[in-house]
Amino acid sequence: MPFEDHYLNALNSTNLLDDDKHHQTEALAAALADLSGGSGSIFGSMLARAKIDGVPREAIASGSHSLAVLLRVWREAVFQKGKDRKWLKVVQPWDVPALEGICNKIALQSLAHWLGGECKVCNGTKIHAGRVCTHCTETPGREPVEGSGLLRERIKDMISDLEGLYQSHAARAGAKMRKVT
Repeated sequence: MPFEDHYLNALNSTNLLDDDKHHQTEALAAALADLSGGSGSIFGSMLARAKIDGVPREAIASGSHSLAVLLRVWREAVFQKGKDRKWLKVVQPWDVPALEGICNKIALQSLAHWLGGECKVCNGTKIHAGRVCTHCTETPGREPVEGSGLLRERIKDMISDLEGLYQSHAARAGAKMRKVT
């Protein structure tokens, strides 16, 4: 059983005993695997909870209160990545707010797409009206990334980074679960 299933079972459990027969609390502890995994942050845990709980794309775009911390942390990470990867040459003092604006847009769109980017036409099934969905041919089952040119490529890059962070967290959590059982 994948870690996500163990975690959802633990969240919905009415019995959180921790003995030889009951192991619901291990999944809850493993959900914080990134604290003991060396990363020193809980961003992976935050991503996992948001992904597992099924946050709709509109909730990110509207700035839902429950996702405010996740978005703030992701914005800071994207801004740092933008500076490190030199997305915009910072020469003048006014270049920093310009980079922040670009990074905020990239952060918002990448997180919204990663969390809830299912194709609106086929609802992620890849089939529409008995045929292969033509709306999501680039990424089957996923809504095409909005934007043009370089901005679109940056958004795709950050979506890929989010998936990598999520997979790393899931691997650490799964390893913790294997140690326990």
